Amino acid sequence: RADMARGAMDSLLLPDVPVAFSGVSTDQINNNFGLMFKSDYGRPSPHVNNSGVELLTRALKSAPDKSLVLMCSTCLGDAAEVIDNNPSLFSRAVKEVIILGSVKPLKRSKYLEPEECGVALWDSYAKKVYRHCQKMKIPTVSLCRDISRGFPFPCNYVDDLATSNHMVGIKVQQNEEMYINSQWELAKLKQENGLFDNQYRKVVDSKSFCKYSLGNQTPINGQGNVWPLVKSIDLELTLGLMCSLPQYREAHFKWE
Repeated sequence: RADMARGAMDSLLLPDVPVAFSGVSTDQINNNFGLMFKSDYGRPSPHVNNSGVELLTRALKSAPDKSLVLMCSTCLGDAAEVIDNNPSLFSRAVKEVIILGSVKPLKRSKYLEPEECGVALWDSYAKKVYRHCQKMKIPTVSLCRDISRGFPFPCNYVDDLATSNHMVGIKVQQNEEMYINSQWELAKLKQENGLFDNQYRKVVDSKSFCKYSLGNQTPINGQGNVWPLVKSIDLELTLGLMCSLPQYREAHFKWE
């Protein structure tokens, strides 16, 4: 995925945007997504030669005090390792942390804690980052897990990217269509067979899929490709980026 990101940045004439690989979480990635990340611009690059911990540490060292907004998604292992290695550096440079993930209701615990994701190692990383930010009084914004569910962004917006004939636009469209159809198949299985294990805990049943992703439309029996019916795709990362902008966040996000 790091090679793919590097190739995408280069093809978009953004060679100065640094990219690194995660040395903490790569062994946890589901191999079933291999085809989704395969692309012509994702070939091994000699310019992806440092880890996320190294890149983050370098950014922290070069940043003025309390100037960085750090957005985290999925596994927080790199951020947790930086905190372990140099907690004072992290506390000095980071102004705010934005995390894509829900938190547990605040009870008697002294600290706010993240909800479990189903992977014990990842859960320990998230707890460490949350705990450190609260101890050092670093403002932390958590975007609830379902924040993008039902967000109005139909498939034709993504299809328009492919009409540019740019390889990144084409690949994004292909990935989204592949992902949506795979989620539809899993949703049908969940409806028929009941709950899955933690690996598929984010999968909704077919009724919820039709409500939120298809705008209350129901595919005809046996329909495999539901992409033309899609009214909402997962924009979790995009919304996380928008939340990083204070003016946009205050105008368009609701606090709970």
